[in-house]
Amino acid sequence: MILTKKDKLSPEEITESVAAIENECFSVPWTKRSIKSQILTEGSVFLLVRADDGKAAGYICGQCVADECELYRIAVLPDYRRLGAADMLMSEFIAQCEKNGINSIFLEVRRDNEPAKRLYEKHGFTAVGLRKNYYTAPICDAIIYLRRVAADSSAF
Repeated sequence: MILTKKDKLSPEEITESVAAIENECFSVPWTKRSIKSQILTEGSVFLLVRADDGKAAGYICGQCVADECELYRIAVLPDYRRLGAADMLMSEFIAQCEKNGINSIFLEVRRDNEPAKRLYEKHGFTAVGLRKNYYTAPICDAIIYLRRVAADSSAF
């Protein structure tokens, strides 16, 4: 698996890769317009992981404002799960946030998504809140997770 940062990819490659992953991984996938507005903007953190065959296998993205970041999405195609891609994406995402002076990372996760919750907890996230009926298709509560980051003071 190979990680690639946003600045090493064209906007078209990001959009097409993410759209393909979205359509396979989510019941309500982002549109190409949403992908562009969430990933191709100032302050976004985006990483793409490719399989050894070169195929886009997964991605992670979030938006940073001031010293906080909201992790919007992490997804790995089913054929590439349990190979360490999600751990690789999450570790590098946290490292990028730390490098950029981020103190807190927030995210929401479906209450019934046990694999995602295990991933987040493994990487130091803790549950801090609940949003009732946050998700649709199907309706489900969201658990709000937080991870404190030891921001790198040399980034300032």
